[in-house]
Amino acid sequence: MKTITGTLRDGITISGKTHLEFELREPTTDDLFEAEDEAGTDTPLKFNGAVIARTLVRCGTFNGPFTFQMIRKLTRRDYVTLSNAMKEAEKLGEG
Repeated sequence: MKTITGTLRDGITISGKTHLEFELREPTTDDLFEAEDEAGTDTPLKFNGAVIARTLVRCGTFNGPFTFQMIRKLTRRDYVTLSNAMKEAEKLGEG
């Protein structure tokens, strides 16, 4: 499966360590259904956050799984970075 890599500015802190470099894969149909079940579709921000949680492969040395709650704790700029990466990952599957 194709992935996108990048760097967060503020990072995700897990077990006292802040992780910056990330890898995100293209979402599957299953990811979309699961995100819809968890977050609904009436709030795009929540839905996209749930999709990001499912498609984030790793951040730094942490290889997941990631949760919706972890994504909710991101700074706004890091959320935007991952959201933009998810859009790029979606394009990978269009090829």
